[in-house]
Amino acid sequence: MVCALRGPRKPAHRRNLISLSETVVKSMEDDFRSSVCIPGAVFVLIFSLMAVVLNSLLLVVLYKDPTKSLRSTTVLYISSLAVLHFLFGAVAGIAATESYIACALGTEDSPHFQNQFSRTCLTFLIRAENFLVLAFSVERLGNTAFPVFHHSGEKVKNALICFACIALYALCFSIFEIVATKWWIRRLDVHLNIIIPLAATITLTALLRKSLRKMKVLRAERDSSNCSLHREQSHTTKLKKQIPLSNAFRFVALLYFVSVVPYLVFALCEVYCSSCEQREWFFATLRLCMAMVFVNAGFYPLIYYLCVPELRKGAKTVFCGVREEHALRLQQVNRNNKTSGTVSVIYL
Repeated sequence: MVCALRGPRKPAHRRNLISLSETVVKSMEDDFRSSVCIPGAVFVLIFSLMAVVLNSLLLVVLYKDPTKSLRSTTVLYISSLAVLHFLFGAVAGIAATESYIACALGTEDSPHFQNQFSRTCLTFLIRAENFLVLAFSVERLGNTAFPVFHHSGEKVKNALICFACIALYALCFSIFEIVATKWWIRRLDVHLNIIIPLAATITLTALLRKSLRKMKVLRAERDSSNCSLHREQSHTTKLKKQIPLSNAFRFVALLYFVSVVPYLVFALCEVYCSSCEQREWFFATLRLCMAMVFVNAGFYPLIYYLCVPELRKGAKTVFCGVREEHALRLQQVNRNNKTSGTVSVIYL
């Protein structure tokens, strides 16, 4: 009677086949995760090391400033992004590498970081970078298209207040995300902290490119007219210094778009497609896109070394010894001794 209520038992060979198929499926899933997470861990580790080393060297050069030509508020923005990218490599890079290793070992099966500290560090730094690049684009456009040469102390004060507000906002939103833990916060985060700053930065960078073209035309006209007014010459000299800094920022913004936009696309897919998280293609692409976020942190200092001659000379002076410093001093002395339109007369 009891056997009749339980129903017919499955044959032993059928149970063995079912357990064998489950084992094969699990091993295939583990192999798939390993094939995705191991390259991601190597990718994150390489660019994290680049971010730590190169941004540290950049901060040393900006602090010492041997050429005495990097004393402006733009250097504050460059330094703040260097500090942020150093934290990308030192803090978020270590946490992300641990998460990728756990994913490769099979203890993590989510496309996101399951460790709350790792996820909070990465999202905090991404939010701070989005608004810091936006503030940098405003500063570059203002100094290039609408140069207002007011007191440098006010510029420094405004820049420091801006950095403090960005860090405080990113920290408060991260704490709010941890405490609330609701789905609509993720949707708000994507639109408010990624899409809006990214769209604004794209618009301001396009305006900066347009103003740089106008500046080059005006510079060519002034050079052809041979203007002799001291006021116009000093204004032209100030604008000449803005061109390499603005060109460097354009490349920084381009690299920022390339590294952030793929992550943004799959963050939107996650918000509007609740079933996508269960699919293998979403797991693989989101893990790779999260690793691409570290590309900007690794290549950021190289862009400024290549685009800004004063920074390149300063790096040679700091890291190549006294010879470069002596050569730079000789160049400055020769430049100061040059006088335009004068002929030396020797009386015998």
